Amino acid sequence: MKPEFITFTGVDNWTSIDGMIALSSRYPIEWGVLFSPKRQGIDPRYPHHAGLSRIMWSGPRLSAHLCGEYSRRIMAGECIVDIIPADLGSFRRIQVNHADPEPTRIIEFRNGWGRMRCIAQTRGDEFPRDTSVDWLFDRSGGTGEAASSWPMHPGGDRLVGYAGGISPENIRGVMSVLEQMRGRYWIDMESGVRTEDRFDIEKCRAVCEAVYGAAR
Repeated sequence: MKPEFITFTGVDNWTSIDGMIALSSRYPIEWGVLFSPKRQGIDPRYPHHAGLSRIMWSGPRLSAHLCGEYSRRIMAGECIVDIIPADLGSFRRIQVNHADPEPTRIIEFRNGWGRMRCIAQTRGDEFPRDTSVDWLFDRSGGTGEAASSWPMHPGGDRLVGYAGGISPENIRGVMSVLEQMRGRYWIDMESGVRTEDRFDIEKCRAVCEAVYGAAR
């Protein structure tokens, strides 16, 4: 079974918007945008204000990935609406990157922006039973560390995600395992689609072609 879509995380200041739009017209893609109060505009993976504006008005499906102090404050039940440099209502999904996520806190935070789905990360051998968020299996946290094994799909109509060291070089091997899953899922990659720490549309294209076949 093919993934419903692929999330390419880490769209940055140098990413070609035309390239994003063209690839999205051919394949089911979600583009992940990283947010962190300490890294925004400093770390290449976290676009500056002008870059965020350009990406958010680009048109393709986007997800917001909240890291660092943002995720810690969300888990503490604090309001961070006034310090996030973007209108999260523009995003289809919100991912809160926290080692010990509490879905209730994530949903409370989301309710201030809309009704979009939320994503929480898990590092366990099984997906949590909670269905209020979409769970993403990810032990790498953006480091590119490959997963040694993948948890089984929990079954039913649930949508779950798989991440961890996936790249154009190993995608066929990863898919030989994940395509055996009986259920809805997506795959996410970050480090594997960067070249010299810049987001690489051509690597995204290579992954899409390996997963779904060359577009006509």
